[in-house]
Amino acid sequence: MADSHPFFSAPHRVAFLPGMLLAILLLAGWSAEMAARVFGLALPLALPAMLAHGFLMLFGFFPLFMTGFLFTAGPRWLNVPPPARGAYLLAPALLVAGLALWMIGAAVGGAWLLAGHLVYGLGFLGVLVIFGRLLLMSAAPDRRHAWAVLAAFSIGALGWAAAAYWLISGDVRGWLWMRDLALWGFLLPVFLTVCHRMLPFFSANALAPYQAWRPGWLLAAMLGGPLAHGVFSIAGWPSWWLDLCLAVLFGYVSWRWRLMAALKVKLLAMLHLSFAWLMLGFALYAWQGWFGGLAWAPLHAVTVGFFLTMMIGFVSRVSLGHSGRPLEAGRALWWLYLAAQWLALARVAADALPAEWRDGMYGFAALGWLLTLAFWGGRFLPVYWRARADGKPG
Repeated sequence: MADSHPFFSAPHRVAFLPGMLLAILLLAGWSAEMAARVFGLALPLALPAMLAHGFLMLFGFFPLFMTGFLFTAGPRWLNVPPPARGAYLLAPALLVAGLALWMIGAAVGGAWLLAGHLVYGLGFLGVLVIFGRLLLMSAAPDRRHAWAVLAAFSIGALGWAAAAYWLISGDVRGWLWMRDLALWGFLLPVFLTVCHRMLPFFSANALAPYQAWRPGWLLAAMLGGPLAHGVFSIAGWPSWWLDLCLAVLFGYVSWRWRLMAALKVKLLAMLHLSFAWLMLGFALYAWQGWFGGLAWAPLHAVTVGFFLTMMIGFVSRVSLGHSGRPLEAGRALWWLYLAAQWLALARVAADALPAEWRDGMYGFAALGWLLTLAFWGGRFLPVYWRARADGKPG
């Protein structure tokens, strides 16, 4: 019975657990692909490996973690009751079922792939509708973060539609539209919206004295800049000047949010260090636009350096707090996080290496990430299956 098991008692549990398992599974698949390349081989897939990798890295597990966080924190933001159990169980279940079918389809082709994409789309639409209903129910005076998240998920739905066009037509432009819509219109805006709301809040709780700073213009700039970058990318226009402005902005925000002071509190430092990757990522985009020669390094500074390490930081903090455990990063978690940082650096550096060395470094980084996420999963997966340590519900 669902009522009798802790796993079904809170939205973050039913979304974080499959998200963590999928992250490990997808990194295992990509590690196998990288290993095959070292020996001049390739996995037998119905889709080009790079294109499948791109979709699955963007849509494969981040939306599940976002779903768990939004269904848990969103009602608190909006001062409304949480979604009903049926709703917060169904949406992640559809996402997971769709991804399982999608991965089978990537291997064997045929109707499996389209069926998986359709089921996944229903789950994604479910998240959008459920969160939208919470927002419309709310009378909270400050709903800007919730509106920003809802808008970003709407752009994510357009990215899903672009991927559907690619899969049905074979037109790779659909994949490129999906990549830019998902990256610059969906994932990065959601991450940045949550950072704008939560990093000053977490910092104020851990650092004293601390004046929380999150003006409305900053949220607009943090969202508008990446959206403009995505539009420029789709249109094929140069964006190096915009990227340079964004690098300066994110560097200033890191300083204003007191990155150096946050290093004294490891769990908080995990969030601030991850945020600092945005300054580097957009600086690399500016360099790439003006001088070239960096291959995919700017992209991986954002996706691996910022997204993946921030995911570890935020999910760890939410998991500790909502399992009744102390909000502290112990030695093992801290070293796992530092390993993730070094692996992100290795992944970015690999793109600047001579072409003949890249596959080996890519394989090293992929295997390192697989091991890091496996150990991270070993730390937190049991938490979602057990009752809270403090005996409270949820």
